[in-house]
Amino acid sequence: MAVIKRYWKFLLGLFTLIYFFLAFLFISKSHELSTEAQHEKSKIADILNFNDRLLNFKEWVSKAEWDRKNARYNAVLIKAEELNKKAITQGHYLLYTSLAYVLLSLLFLFRIRPRFSLAFSITSVALALLFEGVLNPMLEVGAFKEKLTVKAKVKPIETPAYEYGMDNALSLDEQLNTRVDSLEQEINKATNLVHERSKNVQDKINSLGAYSKNIPFYGSSISQKINSLSSTIQPLTDFSHPLNSKLEEVRELKQEVIDSLKSTSDFYASETYGIDKVFPGRTYFYYQNKGVFDIISILWESKNYIVALCLSLFSFLIPCVKLLSSVFLLVFPELATKRSQAVLSFISKWSMADVFVVGAFLSYLSFSNLSPGVDVEANVLFGLYFFLGYVLISIVLGELLKRSIKESLEENTN
Repeated sequence: MAVIKRYWKFLLGLFTLIYFFLAFLFISKSHELSTEAQHEKSKIADILNFNDRLLNFKEWVSKAEWDRKNARYNAVLIKAEELNKKAITQGHYLLYTSLAYVLLSLLFLFRIRPRFSLAFSITSVALALLFEGVLNPMLEVGAFKEKLTVKAKVKPIETPAYEYGMDNALSLDEQLNTRVDSLEQEINKATNLVHERSKNVQDKINSLGAYSKNIPFYGSSISQKINSLSSTIQPLTDFSHPLNSKLEEVRELKQEVIDSLKSTSDFYASETYGIDKVFPGRTYFYYQNKGVFDIISILWESKNYIVALCLSLFSFLIPCVKLLSSVFLLVFPELATKRSQAVLSFISKWSMADVFVVGAFLSYLSFSNLSPGVDVEANVLFGLYFFLGYVLISIVLGELLKRSIKESLEENTN
């Protein structure tokens, strides 16, 4: 016991250095593994991205494309889960080491400085938990749809293509009417000319027949032959009637064809064509898993400098200053004046750690119950639990710090 009383500061310092060394190893390894897991799991939104799935022709016509993507998705998911489990295991090692450190400090210093050993050890643990929390992802949010169904159906009659086709049919009808009318005019013009000329020939023959009657002896016979010749010319005046009849038949046939084409088009165009395409598995619209430093980095890159600085200040820098100040006052209790404690209390008021944790849980609950027409999945990741551990310790640390300083001052006085 005398040795412990004499060298307790050295022993506590040695324990603390060993603890921070081990904590550094566990935190570094945990951060490395969680970063790799983050990177792997972020790939799932790229593999099953809704834009790629809907616009990828292979997905529509080939099941092999989905099998390929699903195999890749499962491989990425398995790898990410393995890395995440390893990262959590490192976090467990940190917790076991922290518990051993606190118990060992209490065991050696319980009879000498019980409150000091407890306050100093849990302050050191809180610092380690703070780093473990902010360096690892805290929340993951994903928006996806299971078995996304796209109704790829259409009625041709409701499309611009149908209107375009009907316009072309009307245009064709008008063109045919114009051509038939033009042909009828040409036939009428030709038949009128034939009428006129045949009439002139017939009139001349009839006139010749009339004159031939005056020929002695043979006039009557010649007149009969001429009249007979005139009668053969008479049917030529009526040859246009069959052509006009045929043109009318052409008009009727053309109209029947156009009407049949329209009715057939309307019948088939009124039907619904297409398929209900079901994309198996999940189709992701959004996926992110972030920690405090990730959010700060995003805010900084998007030029939201003030928000990034405030988040850095309230969620990391001020908590660090608070913990380091607590350690300083524990080691040098004679400097723990009312003024210094007031400054520490003022700094603690500006720490937004507890507010941050509450906000994170509220975000989790709101995302979990959000229903925007797609499935929303929000999960709390292990980084938030370590950050919560720091918050809980910081809540009780203030009162414990006061009692430890009082204990140290009384011990120094004695």
